[in-house]
Amino acid sequence: MFVANDVLHLTLMPTEKCNFRCTYCYEDFVSGRMTRPTIEGIRNLLAKRVPTLRFLTLDWFGGEPLLELPIIEEIQEHVQRLAREHGGMRFRAGMTTNGYLLRREVLARLVDLGIGSYQISVDGGAPSHDARRRRADGAGTFERIWSNLLAAHESDLAFDVRLRIHVDRENRAELASFIDRLGRELGGDERFEVYLRPLARLGGPNDETLPVLTERDAGAVEALRLRASERGLRLPTSGGLDACHAAAANSFVIRSTGEIAKCTVAFQHPNNRVGRLHPDGTATLDQARINGWVRGLFSGDPLELGCPMKGFAESRSAPARLRVLH
Repeated sequence: MFVANDVLHLTLMPTEKCNFRCTYCYEDFVSGRMTRPTIEGIRNLLAKRVPTLRFLTLDWFGGEPLLELPIIEEIQEHVQRLAREHGGMRFRAGMTTNGYLLRREVLARLVDLGIGSYQISVDGGAPSHDARRRRADGAGTFERIWSNLLAAHESDLAFDVRLRIHVDRENRAELASFIDRLGRELGGDERFEVYLRPLARLGGPNDETLPVLTERDAGAVEALRLRASERGLRLPTSGGLDACHAAAANSFVIRSTGEIAKCTVAFQHPNNRVGRLHPDGTATLDQARINGWVRGLFSGDPLELGCPMKGFAESRSAPARLRVLH
């Protein structure tokens, strides 16, 4: 799937603004709502590519994507029409959202549009979560998100939610009781998956002060995973190649400005600016920079496949600008 011409994975950013200011966030919120030329470019790109595709994946990302629900609706409806017209293509859509705006009626609308998978970060109960994942005005966010999760749980909608829980030195003790609560209120619902992972420094302004786990905390995450399993919570299945989408030759991020990237983290790195989408659905791509991202496909190096950004020096090659997305 990493090189097939009939498979395409697009990450779309309908806005790069956010209603949260998480302490560990790496984004700068400079760009706002997706421009109309970019929307038209996506529509035209999909109209050209869908007839040639066996499988299409759209992942909605931000900022907070639900701040611009009308853009999501427009593009998803467009894809659904194309998929009906070209029945040989399989289609999957997902979303990374903070969950604050994911009310029951919004979730129902998104599921109807074909968005079946969601990733939502919940970093413990209200005290721990609200200290890390605050609204832009400083207010807490846990109770609203929790209410939305319970409403989803009580519904008969077909979806999958990955609850991403960041573990650090300060919340690790409190997370045991939070996992117990998850087990009591969501345990047994196979639509929910608990994804525990150590907090990481990803280039944000607070990186130096983040209470990331140390070697002395070895085993903390695994102990919490075991507790979650014992409480009837579904955990991610392991196995196979752990490769980043940025390492795939057929995966691109389309930012709200029309700029094309490979990675959803290192937006300010020059090598992550690999091209631009045009309103007619064509794209000018810097093939030299793209080659750096997909080098793991040729080397087979698990590190280059798992995170091609690591050790990725800025290319000194002259850009090879080609119209190849058409």
